[in-house]
Formats: sequence, C-alpha cells, structure tokens
Amino acid sequence: MMKKNKRLSIWLFFALALTTFVWYASKPAFKGEEISPMKVYRLEYYDASLIQRAIHYQMKTPSLVRLYRIQPETLLGESAIVDLWMNGTPYWWTDPPANAVVVGSSVVFENIPPE
Repeated sequence: MMKKNKRLSIWLFFALALTTFVWYASKPAFKGEEISPMKVYRLEYYDASLIQRAIHYQMKTPSLVRLYRIQPETLLGESAIVDLWMNGTPYWWTDPPANAVVVGSSVVFENIPPE
C-alpha cells in the first residue's frame, strides 16, 4: 500500500511540474509600454513566450504588441509575432485620414478613432 501511494505522489508531482512548465512556456513576458501623446492610447510590448520563440527561431527579438484605449480600458488590437529588433518605434497617426498606430515597419493598427 505504501509503495502505491509513493508512486502516485511521484506521478502527481511530475504532472504538476509539466503543467507548470507548459503554462510558463506559453505566456508572453511583459516588456514595457508607450502612452500616446494625448494619453488616450497605450501600446504594450511583450516578449514572445518560449514556445513562440522556438517556432520563430529565425527572429532576433520575437515580440507582440497590444494596443489599448486607456479610458475605458479596451483592447483594440494585438499583433502577430514580429521581430522588433531595431524596429520598435511607435508612430501615432491618429488624425484623419491615416487613423493608424504603427510600430516600426512590422505592426499596423488601422481604423483607430482620433484622439
């Protein structure tokens, strides 16, 4: 009986460890944020998760960007995984006719309401 309980607890430990690793490996890591000049929008930068880094191994800095409206807190868009190595400068073109927020040459959020 003691042997069965010990074996079960070892399997539970490994299952918990594997679950924790998969959870950690699938979450992007927060890198920083930028606020628009009129403080209406916020860009959040994330380093890609370990799994995404393995998939996009050819990129130097695999990242993703999320655009939020600050008040009320609303997610307006999320980019695909892009390489932001030497390519992460935000451009706030929120006035018509552009109505866009651009990060470097890789990320474009279109149809953004004016500030």
